[in-house]
Amino acid sequence: MSDRKGGRAAEGQDVRQAGDGDPGCHQHREHRCGHPVGEGAHGGQRRELSHFGVKVAIIEPGLFKTFVSSPAMLSRSYQETWDKASPEVKEAYGERFLARTLKAVGSWNKLGTHDLSLVTNCMEHALTACHPRTRYSAGWDAKLIYLPMSYMPTFLVDAMINWNKPRPAKAM
Repeated sequence: MSDRKGGRAAEGQDVRQAGDGDPGCHQHREHRCGHPVGEGAHGGQRRELSHFGVKVAIIEPGLFKTFVSSPAMLSRSYQETWDKASPEVKEAYGERFLARTLKAVGSWNKLGTHDLSLVTNCMEHALTACHPRTRYSAGWDAKLIYLPMSYMPTFLVDAMINWNKPRPAKAM
């Protein structure tokens, strides 16, 4: 988008905007399922900008193996957050919660792919195709897990996510 005096936004039908779907939330399955918030924001943006001839393409990636999503980096981040937590929070969650979470983070290394070209190929198609799609799913996990989950009832998605998720010590 640009100013109102003939910038990119005024170019007409060929102007496209590619977004990455759910910024910052593509590395973790629980965060990924919080995706309707991002979907609502991008859906509103898509509908609003369509009146100006702007096409918004939403790219919803699955889990990718990057430095940010490495088990070592995530474990360190969880541990630092735990160390900064108040004694009340630590008591409510318990040491077992932290241990189980760190163990789960170690198993995430089996998920996802190193092939970031899946995302860049979606971006390229969204920006250069004569008829770009409104939504792109990058990665098999996005196509086979996250997309179907977005159509499921909330209670079922919650049950699936919470199945093996660590529970706080003082949970009801």
